[in-house]
Amino acid sequence: MISTIKNSCLTVAVCLTVLSACTGRSDTQKAADLSGNYRIVSGERDGVPIDQKELTDAIIQIRNQTITAYDKERKETFAATYTVETNRLPWQITMISTKAPEVGAIAKGLIEVDQNNVKLIYALPNGQAPMDFKAGDRQQMFVLTKTDVALPADAASPAGG
Repeated sequence: MISTIKNSCLTVAVCLTVLSACTGRSDTQKAADLSGNYRIVSGERDGVPIDQKELTDAIIQIRNQTITAYDKERKETFAATYTVETNRLPWQITMISTKAPEVGAIAKGLIEVDQNNVKLIYALPNGQAPMDFKAGDRQQMFVLTKTDVALPADAASPAGG
C-alpha cells in the first residue's frame, strides 16, 4: 500500500514537472519567435485601411522587450518597450513609448504569431484596448512578415540605449 502511494506521488510529480517544462518551453519558444526584422504587409487605423504608400519600405524591428519602427530612409519613427502576456490566446501586449513626442504613452493590444507573420493591434491614445483583430475607433492594426532586410549598424541597437 505504501509502495503504491509512493509510486502515485512520484507519477504526479513527474507529470507536473513535464507539464511545467513543456508549458514554459512553449511560451518561451513562441515569445522568442517575435525577434526579427519585419516589413508591413497591411495596416488599418480607425477601421480604415492605411494607404500602402505610408507602409512601403518601413521596417519594424522586434527584439527582446523592444519594438522599433524605421521609415524608408531608416530613420527611427517609433520606439517602445513591450511585455507580452502569453497565458491565453490571443496574447496581450502592453507597449510603453520611449520616443518623443509621447514618451511614456501606454498602448494595450493583442498580438498573434503565425510562423514568420505577426498580427499586432493596439489602442491609440484615449482609445479602448481591442478585443479582436479588427481595428475600431482609436485603434491601429498591422500585419507584419519577417524580412531579411538589414538595418544600418547604428539602427540595430535597442531603442533607448
